Amino acid sequence: MTGSTIVKDKVAQQLLAAGVMDEAALLKAQEIQKKEGGSLGQALVRSGAVDEPTYTQYLGQVFRLPVVDLDSAEIEMECIDRIPDDVVRKFQVLPIRRVGRQLTLAMANPANIFAIDDIKFITGLEVQCVVAGEMAIKKAIDKYYSDADSLASIMEGLEDDIELVEEDEGDDLLGQDGQNAPVVKLVNTLLAEAVKMGASDIHVEPYERNMRVRYRVDGVLKEVMEPPIKLKNAIISRLKIMSELD
Repeated sequence: MTGSTIVKDKVAQQLLAAGVMDEAALLKAQEIQKKEGGSLGQALVRSGAVDEPTYTQYLGQVFRLPVVDLDSAEIEMECIDRIPDDVVRKFQVLPIRRVGRQLTLAMANPANIFAIDDIKFITGLEVQCVVAGEMAIKKAIDKYYSDADSLASIMEGLEDDIELVEEDEGDDLLGQDGQNAPVVKLVNTLLAEAVKMGASDIHVEPYERNMRVRYRVDGVLKEVMEPPIKLKNAIISRLKIMSELD
């Protein structure tokens, strides 16, 4: 690494030292962070410098905390009920389980002592932190906190169909049964969630290897989901139909 780049982020330092990414990838991520906001970790994942599981593993090593896979973890609903929806979304955390007076809390940023203190106050419990990826936490929050037609539940319903469809055949997921078609439900839910969050606009951003959806809320772009790239054509087609652009 040259002396021209100052790296204050300890996880980024470890990734560079291990050769997981190079300085050019870091600079690209820093530019994305500068333009779009959010954490450097999120920018590193978004830019393709590192995948989220790898970043999360290094995050756990730096903070000497266990890493949890939220897809396989058993989440106690009693813990979910203890922390309001707006709090977990604000701090990007997820309560997992309680043992006695101790609450296990998954965090994307375990350095956020304000989040830990607030959750201690809200729950009246001591907090034991574990590490999880930012997008993994967002997905889990949608799954456990939102209504049945949340983005996460819609995506779960699409998983089997996605496995059978090639990218060029993505329009097949529009289906023949109107509002019940999988991608129709997904796009409708995206619009409904945007209204619920008070978003001024919705950004559907397809890239070469992935795509993402962001809402602008109070002037700030917030990433809400990363649909599989195989859905790109179907989602764009549905939006064109709704906009009468076809």
